[in-house]
Amino acid sequence: SLISSLGCCCCCLTLMGRQRKLRTVLIMRTECQPCSLNFGTKCPDGYTKITNGTVGVRDCRYPFEVRTYTLSLPGCRHICRKDYLQPQCCPGHWGPDCMECPGGAHSPCSGRGSCAEGMEGNGSCSCQEGFGGTACENCADDNVFGPSCSAACPCVHGVCNSGIHGDGTCECFSGYTGPNCDKPIPACAALFCPENSRCSPSSKDETTLECKCLPNYKSDGKSCEPINPCSQNICHPHAWCTYLGPNRHSCTCQEGYRGDGQVCFPVDPCQVNFGNCPTDSSVCRYDGPGQSHCECREHYHNFVPGVGCSMTDVCESHNPCHRDAHCTTIAPGQTKCTCRKGYIGDGSRCYGNIMERLRELNTEPGGKWQGRLTSFVSLLDKAYAWPLSNLGPFTLLLPTDKGLKGFNVKELLKDNEAARYFVKLHIIAGQMNTEQMTTLQMKTFYTLTGKPGEIFNGDKDNQVKLKLYGGKKKVNIIQGNIIASNGLLHILDRAMDKVAPTFESNNEQTIMTMLQPRYSKFRSLLEETNMGHALDEDGVGGPYTIFVPSNEALNNMKDGALDYLLSSEVLYHCILLTLTLEVATLISTPHIRSMANQVIRFNTTDNGQILANGVAMEETEVAAKNGRIYTLTGVLIPPSITPVLPHRCDETKREMKLVRKLPCVSSLAFFQTLFTHKCVYTGRIRSLKNGCARYCNATVKIPKCCEGFYGPDCIQCPGGFLNPCSGNGQCADGLDGNGTCICQDGFRGSQCQFCADPNKYGPQCDKRCLCIFGTCDNRIDSDGACLPGTCREGSAGRFCHKHTSACGPYMEFCHIHATCEYSNGTASCVCKAGYEGDGSLCSETDPCSGLTPGGCSRNAECIKTGRGTHTCVCHQGWTGDGRDCSAINTCLLPRAGGCHHNATCLYVGPGQNECECKKGFRGNGIDCELITSCLEQTGRCHPLATCQFTSGVWSCVCPEGYEGDGLLCYGNGPSHSSLHSFSCWSH
Repeated sequence: SLISSLGCCCCCLTLMGRQRKLRTVLIMRTECQPCSLNFGTKCPDGYTKITNGTVGVRDCRYPFEVRTYTLSLPGCRHICRKDYLQPQCCPGHWGPDCMECPGGAHSPCSGRGSCAEGMEGNGSCSCQEGFGGTACENCADDNVFGPSCSAACPCVHGVCNSGIHGDGTCECFSGYTGPNCDKPIPACAALFCPENSRCSPSSKDETTLECKCLPNYKSDGKSCEPINPCSQNICHPHAWCTYLGPNRHSCTCQEGYRGDGQVCFPVDPCQVNFGNCPTDSSVCRYDGPGQSHCECREHYHNFVPGVGCSMTDVCESHNPCHRDAHCTTIAPGQTKCTCRKGYIGDGSRCYGNIMERLRELNTEPGGKWQGRLTSFVSLLDKAYAWPLSNLGPFTLLLPTDKGLKGFNVKELLKDNEAARYFVKLHIIAGQMNTEQMTTLQMKTFYTLTGKPGEIFNGDKDNQVKLKLYGGKKKVNIIQGNIIASNGLLHILDRAMDKVAPTFESNNEQTIMTMLQPRYSKFRSLLEETNMGHALDEDGVGGPYTIFVPSNEALNNMKDGALDYLLSSEVLYHCILLTLTLEVATLISTPHIRSMANQVIRFNTTDNGQILANGVAMEETEVAAKNGRIYTLTGVLIPPSITPVLPHRCDETKREMKLVRKLPCVSSLAFFQTLFTHKCVYTGRIRSLKNGCARYCNATVKIPKCCEGFYGPDCIQCPGGFLNPCSGNGQCADGLDGNGTCICQDGFRGSQCQFCADPNKYGPQCDKRCLCIFGTCDNRIDSDGACLPGTCREGSAGRFCHKHTSACGPYMEFCHIHATCEYSNGTASCVCKAGYEGDGSLCSETDPCSGLTPGGCSRNAECIKTGRGTHTCVCHQGWTGDGRDCSAINTCLLPRAGGCHHNATCLYVGPGQNECECKKGFRGNGIDCELITSCLEQTGRCHPLATCQFTSGVWSCVCPEGYEGDGLLCYGNGPSHSSLHSFSCWSH
């Protein structure tokens, strides 16, 4: 809330001339709630609504509970204003009771200082330089004199008449004389002055010496006696005087008064910490100097010292709430009605879920729609009652019974799949009211099937017409914006045309079978991995939910990107294992983890289009025998490997190579210009003959990762390949690298994205954090603010820089969980630590709600640990402190992903890998056994070769004098006369 001063409207005529009234404007905001519900929201008593339109301002978010999730949805609220005459102390007064400042209200601090005045002041004087005392009534230095306390006393051997009212004259000690008591008198020794007296020139004749009483002593005619200042009423009337020696004393204010004894003023206990009366429930009453008592505020009772008063529960005597609402006394004499879980509203009226509202509308005695919605209610009961009762939010387009004429409802009721599809053509994801429909720039909406439709403005004001693309007829919204706890209902004059799906469900076919032909490219990619087999078999590890890009989406990818999609990590990211994800559940789920162990986030646009990681869905929830298919307009790329290109920077070179797999043939078959090599082959009569083997141009690829990528799969370095290690470190990249960032001095974190000094921030970590009383957000891209929820008690604001204290007279404007920040004589309500709001309304903070829960990594879980507190825990397969989570590559760990030592570990996602036996071995990768026969290997040995066990494996070996890999043997062989006539180009 905001409390701002406009000006004085009346003079200091109250509280005995100590207080005045200041015209003040109070601004507060109502609680955030669905925009469709906000039209009926009223401002608190005494406030006036100043927002235009029915829905207010769209500048807030409200929590929406869906089963085990709490979504944060955009909402609306109203701004309210109240003119208030705020009590303020007149000049020269301070504290809630407006006591006079020391020195009096007409001359606070004796005109020589400034008083901490005002209701939030404490009445202390800040004296000007050279002055001191409670009311700045004295000189701060005892050795100066005069009204300005600036003249130094000249006395060398004497006492100065110092102070504000002193004139600087000197009273000399014995044996000295002169204006400054600096001239010795030798003749004094002969006088033998008695005790407590001194020798000095006579006041009648300065040439004559006499004995006089010492300073601070006085003569009684016989001797010099000490002066007792306390006998002269030198202290304030409400102070005790204590004799300390000759002409010395101290003044101590009496009990119930405070000051320096020269000036004493009554202690009002109510002025300090409100007399220890808890301000939220009691007030302090001044009874006299040093005395006060606590009284319960109106609507409170039963004062307990140190605790306060108990608020009178208005709900017990007067419950104004709806039958489906809870009544809570939230402020003195004020109640709050909160709809029960599963209901929504302002408490005076609560609305149930869509199915409840439908049945209410259809059965309300004498209601406009009584008995006119039965057919569609039957369809929903058959096909979609549970989602519309438990999930959301949805916008339901509800045709009347008359509007369903021409549709065979009985046949639909027999076919559950057809009924579900027809119903989903009448549901939009999210809440879309008629005002939004008429103001949308793109006159398009999307149904739960993924099918788009068009919005038209009708002939009458605010009339809305709808039509599905591919449909023929427009439908009219004849009553809109009917509120439900999980969405909105719009009643239509007829049903939407039944537009056939582009991709038909088929519960008899597997996912792989159904992907032909429009999704054949993605199907081909799946076939390259073991997932192709799994998705083609019913009951093998399923069910599955798969997000499939169309052939067009794959064709639109950059050159070379498609090759990278053969990566198991990319394909696994498009698959959810053991889950048949319905579209209604999907829009009620903020995020989910894929088979690649990476997060897919779902959200809905204002016009109902469903997005997965920002990629739009074309067709939703296509049923297959072993799962569900969602088709996309783009490719779902795991965040850890975006962008797709470049990852590999393989080097290629051309060289001449002997092609060993081509047979050795007669030299007569070659022209001598060909590149050949002499070899031996077996003739028709099993004899060895001279021949030629061919050389061919070969392109050799040398695997390499691009700069900024590492490991066998060329994963991008932490921080991204364009800026590895956030530009603040060196990434161990390359095929043999492990992606570790070696941070420069002053930086830390898996991406070098944090400053090593917890109190520094900025790109160079050279800026001192602006966070005052909290924990600094020490990221390099931070603005130096405090981490959410870390402000200490008594401080608030983004930088925890606002000092807060009890609100005192402003408490009636602030929420019970708010304190006040005082600045320039005005007060603002500030929610206490662990609460959020504008101060006039405070609700318990849930740091784990919102788009970036608790500042945690997108690959971490935010866990609420208390009021306004939380912790971040990395997901399984990821490691870090929760704010910073890095993918675990199990292949790089000492156990190499649990693979056999004769197997290759293949990284497929964070914390996941597959094992593949090496050449010459067989098994599942966890266990690999030696292939014990050459006959079991791919290909057969050359007739000249023998099968031998060498280097731990069975292999084909050419005989001595021959070259080759055993599958092909060539060379000079044994000496034959026919070899001498052999002629073959040799290189």
